[in-house]
Amino acid sequence: MNIEHSTSNIECSMKTSPMRRSFNIRCSMLNVRCSSLLLLALLVGCHPNQPVPAPSPQPPAMSKSAPAREPLKMMQKGGASVTSTVQSTAEQGNNGLRVEFYLLALPEGTISRNEKFWKRVDEHSLDPATYDLLYRNGVRVGEAPIAEWEYFRQVMEQYPAITKATSLVAVDAKPIEVPMRKDVAAQEICYFDSSNRLEGRSYYGAENIVALTFQQAPRRLNTMRVALCPVVRSVRKRLELSPLNKEQEITFTYPERLYDVNLRADVPVDSFLVIGPSEEASWRSSIGHNFFVTQGAAERMENVLLIVPKGIRIDELPKK
Repeated sequence: MNIEHSTSNIECSMKTSPMRRSFNIRCSMLNVRCSSLLLLALLVGCHPNQPVPAPSPQPPAMSKSAPAREPLKMMQKGGASVTSTVQSTAEQGNNGLRVEFYLLALPEGTISRNEKFWKRVDEHSLDPATYDLLYRNGVRVGEAPIAEWEYFRQVMEQYPAITKATSLVAVDAKPIEVPMRKDVAAQEICYFDSSNRLEGRSYYGAENIVALTFQQAPRRLNTMRVALCPVVRSVRKRLELSPLNKEQEITFTYPERLYDVNLRADVPVDSFLVIGPSEEASWRSSIGHNFFVTQGAAERMENVLLIVPKGIRIDELPKK
């Protein structure tokens, strides 16, 4: 009996073992799927949120009624400049400038050694460096008020050897050449430059000229800008080879501008500019002696240049 019972138990256990094995496999697969889903859920839940980039702002649409800001600012700046120019022109109206310059020939020493004459002239109107440089080179410069014109007129009446010229002053500078010495066979000119160095050279067959330019001073009503530069126009020669390989001498005229001793000054219409020789012009090789002292028939003469600006109206000019 015991043997049969045990056999039946074995058979039962053998019959039921495949079902249990299948059930265990299914449960294992279910557990694996649940674990995978749980792990995936944990991974998704723990992942940090990615920041969503904001959309880039679109440029504002251009319309006819609302222009962009930057061009508007540029137009405002340019408009202010044009407005100031127009306003300056409107303030000036039809006003212009005319310059009258007089070249006086006086006996030597009448001006250069006459302190009474120079007391009527403001020699501090120029900057000190320019005044000192010109004075050491034999040239004396200053501004005289128009109220002193009567005194200068009396001087001109006393010495009637006067050259007078008139020129209209335009916006652009126009050069005018005033001859001071002509047909100089030979001369030596020495001068100090702005660095106080002495320079010089010899000239042959020369003509000494004062080059002048006049123009309205920028942004200053009723004021004339005067620029002056001594010029030596001399005859020079050079040798050249002809096509036949022969030497030939070429003669030409060469103007040399002495820019180191030039002058620029703004002169208002209520005054005039006086340019003459200083005491240093007694040196034969100085700028003052070679440009403002001439050889007369019986005596040496001094040259004095008066530059007088005058205000005019454009509509008063004679029509051509």
